[in-house]
Amino acid sequence: MLPDSTSSLRSADAVRAAARLAKVAGTALAEGELTLPQYRVLVFLAVRSRPATHVAALLGVSASSMTSVVDGLVARSLVSRSADPTDRRRVMLSLTAEGTRTMHIGDELVGSGLNRLLQRLEPAQAEQALVGLELLNQAMEASLEERFGPQFSESEVQTSADASVTPVASAQSAPSAQPES
Repeated sequence: MLPDSTSSLRSADAVRAAARLAKVAGTALAEGELTLPQYRVLVFLAVRSRPATHVAALLGVSASSMTSVVDGLVARSLVSRSADPTDRRRVMLSLTAEGTRTMHIGDELVGSGLNRLLQRLEPAQAEQALVGLELLNQAMEASLEERFGPQFSESEVQTSADASVTPVASAQSAPSAQPES
């Protein structure tokens, strides 16, 4: 185990890298006319229809913030709202066919953004980075299940980005543009 000061510095660097990666994702999604919060809603709904309050809890936002994001998705026919058949006071959110198509486009855009970064690494490093992201995703899934129960799990979601993000043969094939930061 590393000394505390080294561990703290590595953690701070990792947090900053995660924030920068979110920026890369947000920039990539803008090409598909999606925001990161909108994309996250689509991903959460890809597993199953969910109450709006559950989606807000998953996103860690207030109901009013959730309403604003969902209003935009409903206006674009990406998400539909309906009354919960078991509790008509509860609003259910569902992904439409167009929402599913848009989510897959978002997967591809984010995957391409990530792949541009991975191209800057040696193939073994790119693979290591992907494994690290997969492990973090598993930890986040476990955290969601622990906090909210298994009905909140996203583990059933299959994305096209899983197949489109692969390490490249060499870091020398990297584009000359600087990565977004």
